Amino acid sequence: MTIPVPSPVKNSRPSAPRPPIAFPADMVGRDGEVAALSALLADPSVPGVLLTGVPGAGKSRLAAETAAAYCASTGATAVRVEASAEPSTNSTNSTDSSNGTDSALALLTADGNAGGVRPLLLVDDLDRSDHYSLLRACAVASVVVLGTARQAPAAHGLVPFPVDPLPVPLDCSALDLGALARVPSVQLYLACLRTINPAFSLQLHNQQVIARTCVEVGGNPGALCRTARVAALESPEVAWASLGDRTVPHPVPHAVPHSAPAEDGTPSAAPGGDPRDAHPWTTDEAPTRLLTHCQVFSGGFGPEALRHITATGPEEFSSALETLLRGHLLTASTLPSGRLDGTARFRLRLPPDGPARRLPPPEDTAARLAHARYYADLARAAADRIVSGHQRSGLIAFWSEERNLRTALETLLRHGRTGEALDLVDGIRVYWRVTGGWSTWAEGRPLPDPSWNPAGHRDRIRTDLLLAEAGILAGQPEAATDLLDRITADAAQAAGLSARVTRLRALCVLAADPGRGAALLVGAAGRHRSDGDRHEARYVSLEAALAKFRLGDTVAAAATALEVLAAAQQGRDTLVAGAALLHLAVFAAAEGRAQATAHYCERALSALRALGPTAVLGAIATTLGSPALPDVVERAIGTARGLGAFHTWRGAFPEDAGTPDFAMARLEEPVRELLGEAVFARALVEGSRASLPDLLASLVPAHAVPVATPAEPLPPDTRTRIGPLTPRQTEVSRLVAAGLSNRQIAHRLAISEWTVVNHIRDTMKKLGCSSRVEIAGWMHHSGLRPSPDQPLFLRTALPPSASTLSGPTLIPS
Repeated sequence: MTIPVPSPVKNSRPSAPRPPIAFPADMVGRDGEVAALSALLADPSVPGVLLTGVPGAGKSRLAAETAAAYCASTGATAVRVEASAEPSTNSTNSTDSSNGTDSALALLTADGNAGGVRPLLLVDDLDRSDHYSLLRACAVASVVVLGTARQAPAAHGLVPFPVDPLPVPLDCSALDLGALARVPSVQLYLACLRTINPAFSLQLHNQQVIARTCVEVGGNPGALCRTARVAALESPEVAWASLGDRTVPHPVPHAVPHSAPAEDGTPSAAPGGDPRDAHPWTTDEAPTRLLTHCQVFSGGFGPEALRHITATGPEEFSSALETLLRGHLLTASTLPSGRLDGTARFRLRLPPDGPARRLPPPEDTAARLAHARYYADLARAAADRIVSGHQRSGLIAFWSEERNLRTALETLLRHGRTGEALDLVDGIRVYWRVTGGWSTWAEGRPLPDPSWNPAGHRDRIRTDLLLAEAGILAGQPEAATDLLDRITADAAQAAGLSARVTRLRALCVLAADPGRGAALLVGAAGRHRSDGDRHEARYVSLEAALAKFRLGDTVAAAATALEVLAAAQQGRDTLVAGAALLHLAVFAAAEGRAQATAHYCERALSALRALGPTAVLGAIATTLGSPALPDVVERAIGTARGLGAFHTWRGAFPEDAGTPDFAMARLEEPVRELLGEAVFARALVEGSRASLPDLLASLVPAHAVPVATPAEPLPPDTRTRIGPLTPRQTEVSRLVAAGLSNRQIAHRLAISEWTVVNHIRDTMKKLGCSSRVEIAGWMHHSGLRPSPDQPLFLRTALPPSASTLSGPTLIPS
């Protein structure tokens, strides 16, 4: 919508010169709001409209544009009245203000009310003025009011119209810079940048920083324009870094007693004449203490975190938090935040805009260490939830608190708490593992080598292991070997870290001696199981399966992956189960079984989708970028292709549509750094044009020869007797292969659970199998695979030839 420019708006009283407005000439993303406000003002039953919102939301600019549109469409006259910046009880000031309002109303009524169109009185900062007298006068003069205020007065009589921030990016990818540039907050940010630097453009190297800047300021137009000045004069990276220096929007008022209402029922102003000072600030320092401690957080925080760090009682905390929220000193959103016992759909943050009056920074070491230790406890609790099967909750806690976790790690290292920092990293490693190993290198580099004294011996080993893993992921196995050689077998055993040492030694020798590397991985998985870490043991077993596959032993690799799949399903470990299914898809592709490959991909994505996009992307990156693939460039190209493929499916997660998630950007950065811009962009585009089965098939070595290529697909009749099995035994076996329990099979087939047990026992005898895993293996190799419906969001993930099957086979979670 293009708004015609009307004649200059009249002003009844000259105001002090204002700094130039930082917004571009056009109202980005506000066309719909301007149209809705114009319709409200044209309604004769509406006395006026009050725009409310946090500082910097663009209320004044939106009011001016709406007034211009209203005047242009109706021919009405508009006058703007400035509320006094410093309200006072001084009679002279009151007279001046009254004279200004009276003059404005006189000017509007003198112009007449032609054609029944009401003149418009535009009042900025209505919560600073005597709005009750103003509204009464406007009602008598038949003048419509358009006002702005940070919050609505108690009984203003105007139609409230909240002004929300601009929409922010949900993700950013180098694959589709055009889509990123169309997001309203990004449009405004770029327009502001170009007012200072006309040559600025959105590029591969700055797209992540620009998207994160828009998210960090919450789409606040004022903060976007101010931040753009820094970015245009220096760089977007500097602007993003500057967001860590928080400011509070207003001075924290001292305690103000409640004011009694006037005789006419109108609340009187508190001493000082400002109605806003009538907020019930508590007489103690709880709001100030909470606000001061907010500056230690990064990227928002949950109420539980603030309460823990300030050591405030629940009742006092609730009262103080409500006070801060009412005064717009804190803002709240429905974005998730982590808790020690799960997650919450509620997140706080300091508003990004407002006067730059800073509270004293909480340099108290105790406050910063309290922040770090809270998030260390949160990371440990979230990792336990991932390992124990409550995986979606653990993943949300991690990705929603990534910035606070990073800040906590930096705090512990800066204060010399190496042991606590390593404990925090141990929790975060679980998240690194399930979301793609590339981030381990980026996060692992800041860790220093702790002291070599006997008390720090275990910490030294843990640091060496972390840096060795980072070196392996960066394609530097020689450097990793040097670190591992410093660790003796006895020291590793005493520290309880021998399983990790064995795994990393295996990854170091895979390129030179694949057979020995595969054997060491099998041993490392066994040691993890002996230590009780079954989650890690399953991932290491998948690495061993991939190593066997690279040696040409596809049968042994598939058997290992099937064992991992069965164990993961039994342990409610959907993350590992999804990764195991993707590995099975690779092995099926090596055998030339295209339908099996597509089916395994379908099952994996269907199960992981319930855990959110982070889990899906992590499973793809874990497979295509596995450290069991010795060539680091091959891993990086595979990961880049996976990122491109995932980008085309990103819109298939409607439950997360309103939540920014930069999982792709976090993986893009290290891969782009390794490959270079040209190779990375080419791999990203290649992945966007390929299906997931095709990407997984790219892991098959060129010399591999398919060992089982069915001449034609088996008949779709699920009751066809194959080999020694009866139709019912075949049906039960197919559901066993799908991962269903006996109870689930009985419910699906409407038979008793005991009958299911008998069918499975008879099937084992006929096939010579000793376990359900072997039944599943026989079914998969025979071609009788489970047959789920193909979900809508998989239509681009799977090849066009993948047949549409029936019956859900989601992994239990």
